[in-house]
Formats: sequence, C-alpha cells, structure tokens
Amino acid sequence: MMFRLRIESHFDASHRIPNHPGKCKNLHGHHYKVEVFVVGNKLDANGILEGSDFINLKQTLTGVTDNFDHAHLNDAIGDDTSAENISRIIFTELNNKGVSNLEKVRVWESPTQYAEYWDKDEGQ
Repeated sequence: MMFRLRIESHFDASHRIPNHPGKCKNLHGHHYKVEVFVVGNKLDANGILEGSDFINLKQTLTGVTDNFDHAHLNDAIGDDTSAENISRIIFTELNNKGVSNLEKVRVWESPTQYAEYWDKDEGQ
C-alpha cells in the first residue's frame, strides 16, 4: 500500500539557452508550473502521510519557487536553464530543506511540455 501526494506552485521567469540551435537561444519567458510528488506508506495519527503535511510542503515549495519568480533565470542559475535542469535544481533544494518522501519534481514550461527529475536512489 502506497500513498502519493502532489502539490504545485507557479512562477514567471525569463531565460535563454545560449547554445540552442533554435529559437530558445533568444530571450523569452514562460509561466512555469512546478509539481512536487511525495510518496510513502505510513500515515500519522491524523491519517496524514508521515512527514508530508500539505501545508508544510506548499510553504517549502513556495519558498523555493519564489526565488525564481519574475527573475531572469540565467542570472539566478547560470546558462543551463532548461526545464530539465530547473526540475533538478528544485528537487535538490527541496531535498536539502528536508522534504520527506520526495519522489520527483515536474516542471511545465508550457501547457503541453514538461520535464521531470527524480533520484532513482532517493529513499531506497
């Protein structure tokens, strides 16, 4: 028996991917949606996934994504501003902040495209 929780946050940011062969080398922006997934099989006395209360998760995620909101990502994280890299950075920051049961982070850069990052060894 397993449980999975999902929370989301949003931020708007500009970026460019300097060595991209297409239009992404030009300055542009996205309305990013970030989804965070946590999993586990143990509920606390209140029936909440142990260590994964929605309120705490949302506050932690918002604390991370607020650093990117209305920023130029190249200034904030360097020139590797792909959705793949952003998902890895957010995963790492959440992990460093002690988010329990972290499964994966999904970053949408448009309504039809996302990238995910997970550490296959995390939590195993």
